[in-house]
Order: sequence, then C-alpha cells, then structure tokens
Amino acid sequence: MNKTEFNKNWLKVMNLLYEKIDKIKVDTFFNPLSPSKISEKEKKIYLISSMGNASFYQSRVNTYKRDLDDAITEVFGKPYEVVLCEKEPNIPEEETIEEDPYAADELYLNPQYTFENFVAGNENQFPLAACLAVADGYSKVYNPLFLYGGSGLGKTHLMHAIGNYVSKNSPKKKILYVSSESFTNELIMAIQTKSQNQFKNKYRSIDYLLFDDVQFIAGRKSVEEELFNTFDILHNKGKQIVFTSDKAPAELGDFPERLSTRFSWGMVAEVKEPEYESRMAILRNKAIMADFDMNNKKLVQALDMIAQNCEGNVRELEGAFKRVVAHAALINEEISPELVKKVLTDLFKTKEKEVTPDNIKKAVSEYFGIKISELESSSRSRNIAYPRQIAIYLIRENTNNSLPQIGKYFGGRDHTTILHSYEKIKSELTTSKDLKNTIDNITAMINS
Repeated sequence: MNKTEFNKNWLKVMNLLYEKIDKIKVDTFFNPLSPSKISEKEKKIYLISSMGNASFYQSRVNTYKRDLDDAITEVFGKPYEVVLCEKEPNIPEEETIEEDPYAADELYLNPQYTFENFVAGNENQFPLAACLAVADGYSKVYNPLFLYGGSGLGKTHLMHAIGNYVSKNSPKKKILYVSSESFTNELIMAIQTKSQNQFKNKYRSIDYLLFDDVQFIAGRKSVEEELFNTFDILHNKGKQIVFTSDKAPAELGDFPERLSTRFSWGMVAEVKEPEYESRMAILRNKAIMADFDMNNKKLVQALDMIAQNCEGNVRELEGAFKRVVAHAALINEEISPELVKKVLTDLFKTKEKEVTPDNIKKAVSEYFGIKISELESSSRSRNIAYPRQIAIYLIRENTNNSLPQIGKYFGGRDHTTILHSYEKIKSELTTSKDLKNTIDNITAMINS
C-alpha cells in the first residue's frame, strides 16, 4: 500500500466516523490525528497527534473503539490496531508504506469543507460570492481567482468548497487540489527520475487547478517557471485556476513580474478576520451541529465569552471551542463561562490590555467629559482636580511609575502633590461607595 492509498483510506475512515459519531466529537478527538505509518506485520496503524498529549487522545479514541474498528475493517478490508504517537514511529524499513513519486504528497479534498458550513459575515461576503461563481463555472470572469488573507481565516476551506461543489455537480470535471509544497516536491521528483512529461501531463490536463499557499514557491526559479507554463496552458484552454496566498499579488516579493501580474488577471479577493457577529455565528453553528441546547443560557454566555476574547483567525476560534468541549466531556461538566475561563486561561492572559498612564488619563477624561489637556493643566477647580486625583490614584495602583514620574504626566507636579492626591482617593475609597463605583467603571473602560 502506498502513502496515497493510505491517506485516502484514512480519509474514508474519518467520513464513516462522521456517520457513526457526533460531528463535534470527531472534530475534537479524531481531527487532530494524522495518519503516519501502517505496519502489515504488526497489524497496526500509527497516527500522529498534532496537539501533543497522545495519551489523552488515545483514551478518547478507545472510548469509540468499536466504531473505529468497524470503520477501519470496512475501509482497509481487515482490522488494525490504532496507536497514537507524538512523533514519527520507528518501524523497520520493510514495514513502511511505499512512496508514489507523483501522488505521495498530494492533498485530497476534505468533504467537511463545503459552502454550506462556511459561515461568512459581512466582511467575507465578497470572497464567498466569488468562489460560488467559480464553482458554477464563470471562469472567464474570475480566472484566475486569487484569495488572500492571514493564516486560518478560511481560504483553504473555500478552496476545498469549490472542489467539492464541482465534484458533486459536475462529476466529469477533473479537479486537482495541491499545496505549493506538494507541487515543488513532485517537480523535484520528476526532474530526478527524468519523468517531466508525466508531471506536465498531470497538471495540464485538468479542468480545475486549486493551488494552495502559492507564496511559498517565491524564489524557486524552476518551480516558478513550471507554474508559469502550466498557468498559460490551462488559462488558454479556459480551465479554471484558483490560488491562495497570505498576501495580495502586489505585495508578493521575489516573483518574476510575468508571473505575479498573471495572479491579478482575474479576480482578487481578500478573506478577512471575522468580526464579533461572525465569530458568534461560527460558534453557534458548531454548537448546533454538536446537538447542544441553544436555550441553555450558560452555554450561550460561554460562546459569547469565547467570541469576545478570541479575535484571531477562525482556526484559533474553533480550536478554543474544541478545547472547552473536550474538557467538559472529560470531566463531565456543563459548558459555562466559568469553565471557559478555566480552560482558556492562556487566551485571557493574551487578551489582558497593557495599562499605561496614557490610557488611564484617556479613560478618566472620557468618563468625566473633560480634555486630557485639562487633567495636565494647573486648574484647581473641582471638576478638573477631582478627576485628576482619580487618575493619579489609578496610575499609582496599576503601574510601576514612581511619584516623580507620575508628576511628569500632570504638568510636572512635585511628588508631594502626587502623594497627597493618591492618599486622598485611597482614604475616600474606604467610605464612599460612589467613588468605588466610579473607579470600577473607569477600570472597566481601561481594560475594554
């Protein structure tokens, strides 16, 4: 069995698991596992845990052993024991799977990546519409389609969605999804084995070329040349080409101009970071697909907390959700804001905003409706002096600035004046509930 067959068979196993087990459980406990090696002698399949902690995932996999064994037997034709590792297992050479020089590293369409389960807010309606147009066959208008944006925002999801849509609705169309790394490795293998014609025929006889992470071939002259020639042949035939990249075509460096300009011939669309509404919709969709009760207020509050604090890419957002779900299942506890804080402590630490004298003065001035320059002025009127004293107190409490340093932030006041202001507010806090509320409200503004 070569590596291509092994990878394809494992993908079939995953598809069967989606039919037998809740989707969220498959996503949480099986998706982080990637096929590594298969031993016919030992009757074992070795998987690598991308998240580490192989013993944890092994225990969860064992929970669904019957379903997993049935799926493996159905796909591979005989039973295999699944073994999880955190690094490549050491198997004798005769036990390793054979390499197929033209397909060993080829990536296949993930059936879970479809247009139906891509949640797009207002910020990503355009790239979604462009991908749908390409999938429907409007190649003359959107050829090539160039999707760009940061890591984990959904570019690959959309590219797979195009492939899955075409495969379902136009089964006679030839589709090839390939990463820049796979394309490079295959070209090197073709050169080494003097089989460039076989390589060229593979890439120039398709209807859809889905090329992921094109930025990584920059500076590789022979790879650039081969992609340029492949592009021209496919484009002249009216075949559809889709690229993804982390940068817009104009921002890509080290590409020859004749190739970089071709990236912009058709449609260029940016995939942006999801806004709060989109993040919440993504999490709600995940929860619904996992059969969670959306009438559970604690669950909704927990999702809101994740959406509010995870402002990065979709992959990080989904990862945070999976961690919470996995932890809840492991300790048999319901999902709640308290559990989110407990599990995602690293996320909340990164979200803590740095408190500086400048943002304290800004928050105080906004709260009292005065100018920052008035806080720094020599005015002694109560409507200015009192907010100034509160600002001094907050800077003293929340930063490492000395009294003389704080004085410089308020028009060069001496340290005795600063100390007096600080002690005054500190003393009043012991008796004034209104002042405490004011301090709490301003602190919330600073941290928001």
